[in-house]
Amino acid sequence: MVSGDFSLPVFTINFLFMKILILTALYPPLGANGQDDRCRQVVDALSRRGHQLQVLTSNYRVPAMGFPGQKGVYRHLQLHDSEGIECRLGVSYAATYEQELIQARMLYNRLDHFQPDVVYVWNMQGVSKSLLFNLQNQDTPIAYDLHSNWLSPHLFELDPWFTWWQRNQSLRSKCYQFYLKLSGLARRRLKYFPVGTVRDLDISNGYVCSESLRADLVAAGVAQAATLPVIYPALNTEALLSKISYHPARKFMWAGRLHAGKAPGMALRSVEILKGRGINISLDFYGMGMPSERKAMRNLIDRAGLSNSVRMLMIRPGELVSKYPEYDALLFTSCCNDPFPITPLEAMLSGLPSILARDGGIEEIANDGEIALLYDAGDAEALADAIVRMMNLEDGGSAMAKKCMERLQVQHSLDTVVPQIEAFLSASIQS
Repeated sequence: MVSGDFSLPVFTINFLFMKILILTALYPPLGANGQDDRCRQVVDALSRRGHQLQVLTSNYRVPAMGFPGQKGVYRHLQLHDSEGIECRLGVSYAATYEQELIQARMLYNRLDHFQPDVVYVWNMQGVSKSLLFNLQNQDTPIAYDLHSNWLSPHLFELDPWFTWWQRNQSLRSKCYQFYLKLSGLARRRLKYFPVGTVRDLDISNGYVCSESLRADLVAAGVAQAATLPVIYPALNTEALLSKISYHPARKFMWAGRLHAGKAPGMALRSVEILKGRGINISLDFYGMGMPSERKAMRNLIDRAGLSNSVRMLMIRPGELVSKYPEYDALLFTSCCNDPFPITPLEAMLSGLPSILARDGGIEEIANDGEIALLYDAGDAEALADAIVRMMNLEDGGSAMAKKCMERLQVQHSLDTVVPQIEAFLSASIQS
């Protein structure tokens, strides 16, 4: 539970205390993925080192009666790509301008009341991009934790305010833009709500979560990303339950979002292939997604005739860490070039042997057969073969898991990485 402005006394600290405003689209327990929870863990860790932090995030999924009990977390922003949001954003000037005005007021209110030394930007998918340009124009120190592809131009330019000014082709909008420019209102509006492309954004005080993401951003035209350092994600290892008992693998788990990029059907297909070979295993899906996505997955399980060996299980935010010790191995099947997935990192830090798709950033920290088993993403036969390899390990993967924990707990624990982040934030203020 977050408390106050996250200020906690410490006895030793290497940096001056900082006031840090976190700006992000989603924040636990109403986050969407492991990166959102990593944000919370970094906030808590910086707090324990004596800094003051506040979080400005969206009201996504906040109940009508509010969300009490989290001081220092301000759920005031409104995501423009959320369900139920005004569908005329980017089409109607009035609706789009009102959205920009509300977001800006929320940000300036936090800046005025908190007066942070630095704004620490995490995920801006669905959040007004004019907020970033405004901060930049005011020379506000900004630091970026880049762990997803929201900076890719094709996503960045979905911003409704940008769309209305740069992409709206309706005659009515063109005429109204002409009026705004002729009257001088356009200049005033764009002064307070700037429009720009990702190339106009200064991300020099940023770092990326993997070499894979850096390469993807550069390939997408974000040239600045080429010089950004890599700070790999880290987790609070003290919050994880370590697996202590190992057996030849028969009980597998899959966890993640139920969408095509995470390829849950790949795991299901591998179980079907193994069944055809006369090999039976059990697989539990901890799938997060819309009810329609969960229903579709259940239908796939039933049609494959695997309902006796494959289950769909419910999970609440934060509960997954308690499940890893109950299984023999994790199946990670992503095929979306994931910049750096948190679930396999969390599982491996818990000592759970893992079978990982060669995909995105996770491949940068894992070698096949050393700390995990790897297979070619998108190949169900290769995944089935990897499962058999795991099943044939006489020690149940114990030696591999031990080596994995020893390495990852040094390189990917908050105790190691947060001082790097702290130094990075301090340098952002001084630059």
